[in-house]
Amino acid sequence: MSEHTTPATTRPSTRKRYKRIAYGLLGAGIGALFVAVAFDRFVLGVALYWAGGLGMGLVQRFSPVELYDERDTTIEREAGHYTMKLFAYVFILGAPGGLVLEESGVLTLPGEFYGAMWTLFAVFVAYGAFVIYHKYRL
Repeated sequence: MSEHTTPATTRPSTRKRYKRIAYGLLGAGIGALFVAVAFDRFVLGVALYWAGGLGMGLVQRFSPVELYDERDTTIEREAGHYTMKLFAYVFILGAPGGLVLEESGVLTLPGEFYGAMWTLFAVFVAYGAFVIYHKYRL
């Protein structure tokens, strides 16, 4: 017995094609930045990086199809949730833990520790501000 099956297409959908172009431009910009830095051409690398990012934004803005759907939104929401949760644990346990270890003389914290903790603090302040804004806006 033979069943009729539809042939699988090897051509990606239009949405996937535009997503690949957009992320390809960004990847090319990032790659160009690394190559330019390796050849000590930092300004050129940053310009190419920005061009890749701008190209990605233009593709996303002017593509004839919607690149992201509700599945993408759900994935981004979940990823953001777990990312914030992870860094909350790092901040809540790391800041006081590091300070206690330094106060007790177990280790000396580098200056980068304080910069990282202030950065995490700023991220959570910004996150809280956006939550409050959207809570009362919607």
